[in-house]
Amino acid sequence: MAGTLISLEDVDVNDLPPFARELVALIEFSATIRLVDARPGIPMFVPKTLPPDHWLIGVAGQKAAEALVKHFGGETITVPNCKLALVKIRQRQVVKSRDEGYSQTEAALLHGITPRWVRKIESREPEVEKNLRLF
Repeated sequence: MAGTLISLEDVDVNDLPPFARELVALIEFSATIRLVDARPGIPMFVPKTLPPDHWLIGVAGQKAAEALVKHFGGETITVPNCKLALVKIRQRQVVKSRDEGYSQTEAALLHGITPRWVRKIESREPEVEKNLRLF
């Protein structure tokens, strides 16, 4: 996401694929996003026992890695890439930046997109929502 951080407040969990929602419930949002970044759509084997130097600990953290081993140990899982959800998150972040007073150019730089793309995002926003933000 071009250097911008994703926080739980930016996410509508219903935008996530079902397996990603299951992961959020099991290992929390931040660990799930780190897994999505590390293994988007790539099958991965979850060991039955967790060696202290396993890559999963470095990506998801000790607690999350242990939860994955306990729940999925011995299985191969595919972490969803969550592309649609990430696009929706970025669009909400762009709208929020504009609401906070950033210019189109500043919002574009902040989110790693072009000012033209900021205008496109704004043009898709329902008119009712735009008007409600005025008050």
